[in-house]
Amino acid sequence: MAIEVTLPRQGWSMEEAVFVEWLKKDGDEVRTGEPLFAVETDKAVQEIESLDAGILRLTPKSPKAGDTVRVGDVMGYLVAAGEAAPIGAPSLECGGSTPLSPPPRQAAADEGAVQPAHAKANVSDEPAVQRPVSPRAARRALQAGVDLRALQGTGRGGRIRESDVVAAMQGKTAPVAAAAMPALPPIPGRVEKLTPLRRTVADRMHRSKTITAPVTLTTRVDAGVLVKLREEMKAKGKKNVPAYGDIIMREVAQALLEHPALNARWEDDHIRHPDAVNIGFAVDTEAGLVVPVVHDAAKRALPELAELTRDLAERAKSRRLLAGEMSGGTFTITNLGMAGIDAFTPIINWPECAVLGVGRITQEPVVKGEKVVVGERLWLSLTFDHRLVDGAPAARFLEAVRGRIETVG
Repeated sequence: MAIEVTLPRQGWSMEEAVFVEWLKKDGDEVRTGEPLFAVETDKAVQEIESLDAGILRLTPKSPKAGDTVRVGDVMGYLVAAGEAAPIGAPSLECGGSTPLSPPPRQAAADEGAVQPAHAKANVSDEPAVQRPVSPRAARRALQAGVDLRALQGTGRGGRIRESDVVAAMQGKTAPVAAAAMPALPPIPGRVEKLTPLRRTVADRMHRSKTITAPVTLTTRVDAGVLVKLREEMKAKGKKNVPAYGDIIMREVAQALLEHPALNARWEDDHIRHPDAVNIGFAVDTEAGLVVPVVHDAAKRALPELAELTRDLAERAKSRRLLAGEMSGGTFTITNLGMAGIDAFTPIINWPECAVLGVGRITQEPVVKGEKVVVGERLWLSLTFDHRLVDGAPAARFLEAVRGRIETVG
């Protein structure tokens, strides 16, 4: 019996991916656990292993490089030796989406098919609005009783995503425009095609700004002890001296143990407080922003932490991170100090509760006792989701981070 080759879900938020290539050819023998094809999703190219064994059979509608495939799409078949592939093409329609309205009733009536009750309720003599909608959005809308026809999709091509449904449930969505805006004349210039990574970043940033209630707190830190500590490490000739970001991450991880409210995540209708402190850190790559995650950061010694962040950052820039190395984060740190930025307003990496922005270390005149001396100063910017935590607990956490950095040792 032929076995369907489908796209498995690689992350809780994954709905679709861009097909990269088949790692086996049509007619090749495939063993269980062998890499079968590669897709690009969640900011990385991943090889998908076969869950079964057999002879690979592709069809004219099997995906090709650059096609968009959805979770659960049938992409081909594994058959036994001498067995033919099923007649007909897989149920893959690359780049497609779940329609808002049911298909015409003509074909079903001809075959004597029975329409489900919920499908009958949506049938109307008026022309249906054919806006694309993701499967997750359709399920959430059905559960919450949200009318998808009243939503304006924020995804590619106006596609309605789960975040649009959530926003509608919270009364934050804009109504569908009554008429399309007139097309504006094009402006001469270079046109850059959106990459899957750019789309992912855009979707997550929009989702964060749409769903969260962000508030940003800033504070100035005396970074003199921090600078002195790192200079002492360098003077001792230690190999792979931890960066300022590594030292700050260690202190943030310890502060999160003391203030677990900032280590929370928003999940549907409840708040989850994870047992571990998993800190993501933003990495600027040629392809775009990538956020590797250091799992159990609070349990790692500084040398181990520094080695791990260096390895993750290098593999992020070459796009060799695994899915598990970019998921499960409970807090995020983004550092723009190397770009000469003092303070900024970081965007929450939803569904996490908060993100810490780190600015550059500057030398400034400071008053110590009755003298004015040269000192090092550092800005920290904490953006938190006011739905999950109030201002006072967030301020106490930021104060704890400041205190730990000023007395680090």
